[in-house]
Amino acid sequence: MKSDKIAVCFVTSKIFLFKTHQLFKMKNTLWILLLVVMTLPNLLQAQDKKEDPDGWKVGGALGLDFSQLLFINPKVGAGENRIGIGGNTAFFANLKNGRLRWENKASLAFGVQRLGNGDKVPFQKSVDELRISSDFSYGITDSSHFGYSLTGLLVSQITPTYQGNFLTRQDPTGPYHPIAKFMAPATLTISPGISYHKKTKIGEFKAQLSPASIKAIMVLDDSIARLGLHGNPYSEGVTEEEFVDNWRVRPTGTLGSSVAPIGYYSSTYLQFGASFTAGYKGKFFEYQDGKKKNHRLLVGTTINLYSNYLRQPQNIDVEWITNVDIIIFKGLSVSLMTNLFYDHDIMVQVDRNNDLSKGVDGDGYESTGRRVSFMQQLLIKYNFLF
Repeated sequence: MKSDKIAVCFVTSKIFLFKTHQLFKMKNTLWILLLVVMTLPNLLQAQDKKEDPDGWKVGGALGLDFSQLLFINPKVGAGENRIGIGGNTAFFANLKNGRLRWENKASLAFGVQRLGNGDKVPFQKSVDELRISSDFSYGITDSSHFGYSLTGLLVSQITPTYQGNFLTRQDPTGPYHPIAKFMAPATLTISPGISYHKKTKIGEFKAQLSPASIKAIMVLDDSIARLGLHGNPYSEGVTEEEFVDNWRVRPTGTLGSSVAPIGYYSSTYLQFGASFTAGYKGKFFEYQDGKKKNHRLLVGTTINLYSNYLRQPQNIDVEWITNVDIIIFKGLSVSLMTNLFYDHDIMVQVDRNNDLSKGVDGDGYESTGRRVSFMQQLLIKYNFLF
């Protein structure tokens, strides 16, 4: 009888250990998540007890990208002449006064290149983007990381672009008007909402949520707006009533003629929806630079999301910008910048067969379509404070 009890106890303990082991294997992910949650409050403690000083902080960065290749009587198949120059310039002016924070930034990424010999080969754009942003927030309390906020963002370009991404017309018999220029297109977003801002041991976190954000896609040139390339309302084979019902805006003009219209377009597309912005800035590998402490690696990333309540709210507009700076010497750095972009209303250039064809307009792209757009730029940059 005693041996039977011992056997039962032994079997019961084995079953318990087996079940415990199985439970641990099934729940190991939860254990990891629990560990992260327990560690997170320590990581998110304030980085410094000392608050940022009040007042203005003004500075900027200048980046340069240059390449050049010259052939004189080149060997067959050796290549062709090339010259390319570009850069990225940014300026900021930030104000802190108690609970009030006001951050302003203007940046320009611009670059051109030319392949081949002679003046007959025009310069072609590699990048052209102007960004102006302003972010105002006021803390709910003196110690709160949340605040009331108002942000504004304007994105456009500075020079005209002709078919093939050229600065001038490549074909004198081709279209006289450019396909894009300053404020054609331009995107303006104004977002009131609630903001979050906190400095921690691992970096600085920011976020803003706006449930009532206004976004306008503007093409302030009728000849460009009539092309329907930049996300402005454009429809062929519809009546005016159908156009208004689809886009929720009145048309600016007609496609075809006013007597016999084949469609309509509008130069402005006003949207109303929700926006969410989240950002992170981190500094790593601290070193002593004279009497000051600096960092070798600077990382910054921001993602913007937007949904239009009035039309196809399920299609989320996305823009994700990342900057990585490796400091070489006293503000001089190697900088990598990336920009991932998607807007369901804005068509992008598409190389559908991934070949070496120059495409319809000589730019390597056969058509336009709805795709994720990605840009990467590598620069030698100098950062400075006034």
